[in-house]
Amino acid sequence: MSAVEELLCGAGTVLDPPIGVAALFSGEPPRLDALRDRVAERWGGLPLLRRALLRPARPAWLRPHHWLPLDDFDVRTHVLGAEDEGEHVIAGTGEGERAFTDLLGRLVAEPVPYGLPPWRLRLVRAGRQGGTAQERFALVLTAHHALMDGRSLELLMSRLLDGRLLRGGTGTSTGTGRGAGTASDARPVRIPRPRRPEGSTPAGQPPDSGRLFDALRSGRALPLSAEPPRTRRDLAWAELDTDAVRAARRALPGLGATLNEVLLAAASGALRAVHGEPEGRAGASRPLHGVYSVDLRTPEQADTLGNIVSMVRLPLPVEITDPRERLAACRASSAAPGPAQGPDTTTRLVCAAARLGPWALRLLARRAYSPRWAPVSCTAVRWPRGPWALDGAPLERVIPLARVQIPGAVSLTLTSYANTFTLCVVSHTPEGQARLLADAFARELTSLAGAVGPQLSAPAR
Repeated sequence: MSAVEELLCGAGTVLDPPIGVAALFSGEPPRLDALRDRVAERWGGLPLLRRALLRPARPAWLRPHHWLPLDDFDVRTHVLGAEDEGEHVIAGTGEGERAFTDLLGRLVAEPVPYGLPPWRLRLVRAGRQGGTAQERFALVLTAHHALMDGRSLELLMSRLLDGRLLRGGTGTSTGTGRGAGTASDARPVRIPRPRRPEGSTPAGQPPDSGRLFDALRSGRALPLSAEPPRTRRDLAWAELDTDAVRAARRALPGLGATLNEVLLAAASGALRAVHGEPEGRAGASRPLHGVYSVDLRTPEQADTLGNIVSMVRLPLPVEITDPRERLAACRASSAAPGPAQGPDTTTRLVCAAARLGPWALRLLARRAYSPRWAPVSCTAVRWPRGPWALDGAPLERVIPLARVQIPGAVSLTLTSYANTFTLCVVSHTPEGQARLLADAFARELTSLAGAVGPQLSAPAR
């Protein structure tokens, strides 16, 4: 098990909730047996999906988790249907959509059990869309984060669908053969320890002096309530206005803001709206930190499965009142993160803990999962260009399902696919705050879009 995988197993022996992705389709859902056959054909040869996660041997604090390679996986155990989960109608609005959202909320809160490959694919059947004859259905893929990162979820789901399976544009496939998209058969790679360029450390100063220590400094927690709140994992998702997202990306001069910068700025505004201004609160002088993931795959590893990621921790500009100034602050901090904030520093910190042993990685995990270290996680995902379909049913929308482990933490994930933008908020805060954050995020986008003038109409990246 790599150091990153051990870190993602958490601070203890309790299995953490999974990450996931929900793909919504319009059209007739496939038969469960046909879906299972497709999974066996397209995923059956992937070693990543044929290994089980086992608990550390005693003494557990000093021993690592480890993988047990299996000859195969039971497709009936890992690919489930409506008869296994109960009927959940997702078409239109009202009770059907609430039932689907409740299902997603349960899935991000329920750990995948030990002893079997820690992933599941669920076929969620749907009713009619808006009173018409158009049906809808969803595929929901969940997995333990130690098994794979968010890019791997995207690669797996893309491999299962009909469409362009290779990022480099080297080919397309509409068949079901295992030969389609064979680049995804690559085994997971281990992240090499980064090396500092020569001459970057001043003479007489030891390497990494103060930087790794600074990376462990705490900020402030989210202000939840004066009394200990009753928290639970909560999920809300929203379809964002495409024009508002595009306009928000043009709210700064030049080439425009990136999708990640818009996410950080709108999340900061939403947190300010829901949790109030930081002035006068305990620890207000400390920054409220957020993290976002960085994919470390090289072009040669573009279709490699596993955990090939690092992260950046940045102070969120929740104290700034103007939405456009918040966006400018997010651009400045993400463009030039400090020496204790960048992905290189995070990777070196993980490697340093790994050299000491599993106990050090678990101490690091406990620190990273603290509500005062980085209680806000922001991830922007660009789904590969399609069109994508499953047996002729076109893919409509992609809903990311992030992992939240600790009380007092929230995660906001924004996905772009086929001119649609979808926000998913997963929180471990008082019930109902996930929906409040999602609604506040949409209002923040509208405020950013209103800041666009004729002089700021350059196309966005």
